[in-house]
Amino acid sequence: MKVGTDGILLGGWADVNSSSPTPLKVLDIGTGSGLISLMLAQRCQGNMQAIAIDIDASACQQAKRNIDNSPWPSSIAVKHVALQALGQTDKAEPATFDLIVSNPPYFIHGQAFADDARKTARHTGSLSHQELVDYALNLLAPNGCIALVLPYESGCELTSYCQQLGSLSLTCLNIKTTPKKPFKRMLMRIRRGDAQLENKSLTIHEPDGCYSKDYQEITKEFYLKM
Repeated sequence: MKVGTDGILLGGWADVNSSSPTPLKVLDIGTGSGLISLMLAQRCQGNMQAIAIDIDASACQQAKRNIDNSPWPSSIAVKHVALQALGQTDKAEPATFDLIVSNPPYFIHGQAFADDARKTARHTGSLSHQELVDYALNLLAPNGCIALVLPYESGCELTSYCQQLGSLSLTCLNIKTTPKKPFKRMLMRIRRGDAQLENKSLTIHEPDGCYSKDYQEITKEFYLKM
């Protein structure tokens, strides 16, 4: 699984409290290469206990290799398990998480892919976005947060669904690649509380092609050169 802008944005944007006296409990759904969990571990300076899950065995192997070769191998546990089965296979599994993150699948069935792993990672058939939120809310600590990255249209649909559930506070960061392009992605933050919606926007590139100050603010700690 390649490193992409979606994962980089989510890993840099999701809320973490690096000064917390207790480790942040994190669930990374569909971890792929482990990128987002590793970014969160860097931001927390390892003060984190994360479970990174994926339904693809080879992705789990890749994530574990990357995590074992990082400075935080004891902060992230990789599990080959579906979200729907989490907690059913291990009674010692923590019941709640402070932060749940996911860069979920979004392509519809029928789209061609070069290999089965990419197809599995990117098709929504095994877990819809609405189901993901439902399961995540059941695993979320009372003051916890869910952070997702989605295509803009899918994000709008999920926003409407979350508003129908009621008592959820939503923050949506709508992403453009350049100032003249339409919105392409949405970062979504979901918390329990008063029903409210906050919309913000971010452009990745300036007209001259350089990274915008807003994008740099979120991601600068993760680039060797920017």
